Amino acid sequence: MHGQNRELPPGLMILACIAGAVLLMTVAGGCSNEDVTAPPPAEKAQDCSLCHATIALKWNGGPHSATQLDVADELGAERSGETPEEVLHGAEPENCIACHGALAVLAEGGMTETEAMSWFFTTENGTFTGATQADHTQDWPHVACGTCHEVSDDHPAGSVALGIFDSSLGMSVPVDSRADLCGQCHGSLKFADTDHLTFDAWSESGHANTQQDVADELAEERAGESPLEVMSGEDQENCIACHGPTAVLANGGMSEVAALDYFFTTSVGVFSSGTTVAHADQWPGVECIACHDPHDPDGRSYFNSATGRHEPMDSVNELCGQCHGNLRFAGTDHRSYNMIEGIDGVGIPPEQFMGDISCTDCHMYASGEDGTYSTMYHGHRFAVTVTEEDGATTTACTHCHFGMDTPAAEGLIEGFREEFAALLGTAEGNVAAAADALAGSTDQNLLDKLDEAQSNLDFAAADESGGFHNHAYAMALLNDANDRALEILAAR
Repeated sequence: MHGQNRELPPGLMILACIAGAVLLMTVAGGCSNEDVTAPPPAEKAQDCSLCHATIALKWNGGPHSATQLDVADELGAERSGETPEEVLHGAEPENCIACHGALAVLAEGGMTETEAMSWFFTTENGTFTGATQADHTQDWPHVACGTCHEVSDDHPAGSVALGIFDSSLGMSVPVDSRADLCGQCHGSLKFADTDHLTFDAWSESGHANTQQDVADELAEERAGESPLEVMSGEDQENCIACHGPTAVLANGGMSEVAALDYFFTTSVGVFSSGTTVAHADQWPGVECIACHDPHDPDGRSYFNSATGRHEPMDSVNELCGQCHGNLRFAGTDHRSYNMIEGIDGVGIPPEQFMGDISCTDCHMYASGEDGTYSTMYHGHRFAVTVTEEDGATTTACTHCHFGMDTPAAEGLIEGFREEFAALLGTAEGNVAAAADALAGSTDQNLLDKLDEAQSNLDFAAADESGGFHNHAYAMALLNDANDRALEILAAR
């Protein structure tokens, strides 16, 4: 029963200290040296913020530090008339404690989940009411350090391992990956019938399945090169930075070059036509913390695999543009960001299409309609159209274009793509012919025209939307390339 002075195992004693330290802005660890100061030994297990002050400040301003009122509001609005036991184990069970404040069971010397529900949320005659509110807020742990980190008894001399604190068991349980850790609550890994399916949606998306693509490209285009040559040679390409940035955290931490070597097979130190994936169970893909600083998950943040740190971003498009654009790598052939912004075309005036619309407005649209995948996925399929369980569809376009249904939206998109593909084929043929015609030429004027044509052609093709992103600008690029090519051919 809560209120009793129970003896806890040493590991749980440390977790209890962490839970109590929330008042002093406790936060999960996992930081660089500049976030850490060394306290006197006696204080090691008392307050994470003593050592991790920078991270503590981030956590304190994020959603993981403010979970009690949300639970209270839901209990009052949807569980009025039910007892804590009925909420947790009744006809429609919902374990609020397990995700919103798992460490709550360590309060007051230790208690069950049912007792924690009663202790931290007011009841009347043993049941929740419309007036239910948060109680004993000074002891509520929110989603604090020990929720996601299993802290060793001798930390910080020891280690902080990934682990989800299971409030039903009163102990931390290891998890296989960081994505699996997030998926306990932001997915169905812990509760199969949850309506929070962010992890499930991500698991089916391209962001979760990136390793094979890298292996194929290494085998087809980089045979004979070492990992160092791929990353730092004459034609350098940083596969890790975008396809699996947090791969550098595997195996205790490694460089980007070492990660490329670890996750893809080599023969005598070089990639070959037989290169394939390695250590697939540890490959992270573009996992949650690639775009979310776990201690400030609502902020826009990019995990830089070169520095091992999160870098805050000013906008959604800037975040996406690190990999789907040239914001990090100037020479990339992935340039959707540049196309959407309508910039970088040679001799083409800047032009935006729907400049107030961001990448996520289309690729992470959620309808807000209860019970739909569109809502439960929280946009993490990254698909413009989401198919619901009954076969119906939810399309991002219809959010703004009210008179448009999914077939009409898809027809419009396909029409743009067909128009683009036709002009792309023509431009590619003419630019290639112009290049052949100028072989050995010293006419600088024509050579400059060819450079412009090739640059704009390459840019248009590098968008990867098939001509839908900023369609008018994409067509302007192709028309310019085609016109310059025709001018060259006419002059020869």
